[in-house]
Amino acid sequence: MRIPFIITALVVAVAVFGAGCTGESQPPPEETVLQEAVAGVNSELESVRASAGESARILGEAGLTSAAGRGAVQQVMLDHPYTESTLVVTKDGIVVMAVPDNYAGTVGSDISSHLETGRSVREQAPLVSEVFPLAEGYAGVAQSYPVFGEGGEYLGFVSIACRPESLIERVVGPLIEGTPYDVWMVQTDGVVIYDTTREEIGKNLFSDPAYRSPELQEAFSRIAAEPAGSLAYSFWDTNWTRNVEKVAVWGTAGIDGTEWRVVVTWSVDA
Repeated sequence: MRIPFIITALVVAVAVFGAGCTGESQPPPEETVLQEAVAGVNSELESVRASAGESARILGEAGLTSAAGRGAVQQVMLDHPYTESTLVVTKDGIVVMAVPDNYAGTVGSDISSHLETGRSVREQAPLVSEVFPLAEGYAGVAQSYPVFGEGGEYLGFVSIACRPESLIERVVGPLIEGTPYDVWMVQTDGVVIYDTTREEIGKNLFSDPAYRSPELQEAFSRIAAEPAGSLAYSFWDTNWTRNVEKVAVWGTAGIDGTEWRVVVTWSVDA
């Protein structure tokens, strides 16, 4: 009888068909890198927000200058070692606590005129800032969380700051190790907040002379305007020795009011 043969053939056919479907459902490697980079950065930001919320709760119960509040703030920084500094600020914009101690000189400062202070006081909600010059003396991003007293009165906010490249590198570094991919991240205003080519960090895609070609400006304008997409463009290789054709796919990371374009690139003629 041929029944065993037929059954065997059907099993093989199903297995091949199933394998083909599985392969088709998997995103290309660059899309996988992009998805994992976006998810990883968002996870880090959400983790800091949760920690900031807990410290805000304790500050609200014990007081903005309390020892318990200071201990809670210190714990946040231990839990997130890439953070650089934390300020506790009153609703009037006065710094009443700074951690670690080398930023103690900012205590008593009036930062009410800072755009991010005004935004935090006005919105009284968790926020992630754009890169800006911090009172602590460096350019970074700050995640703020409102502090409310036990009666619901708004007291101020806690602001946890870091250099964005430090946060992002924890996620991106392991993802692209041993791959042909580069990753850079940019605010929608064109400021580069992360790049695997370190000297690019801090530049503005729309004003830096290195990016003035019409082709690049068209590409960067699309990336800034569109939350996700793909395109090709020409630029220097990572050693700045020659122009190469590159392909880019991008998506968007960010929580609490911020948008960071995450761009994965690779050279097609390396």
